[in-house]
Amino acid sequence: MANIDKEIQRIEQGEAWNETDEVVEVEVKKPLDKVIPVRLSAEKWEELRKEAHELGIGPTTLARMWILERLRQQTKARV
Repeated sequence: MANIDKEIQRIEQGEAWNETDEVVEVEVKKPLDKVIPVRLSAEKWEELRKEAHELGIGPTTLARMWILERLRQQTKARV
């Protein structure tokens, strides 16, 4: 934790960048613009939340991943 505190202090003092730092280009995906409400029982929400936590992601991210996976499977099955 001491290293993190030192880094935070360095950033807060305006020393976040060094001349030797590597410049990295990042490709940004299109923002998601549609929201769908999904109703789950409290029990199923908790299952989803626990599964997502084990994977290190949020429950809505996991739900989105599962939906997209199923849609890809359906598309492949039609071809």
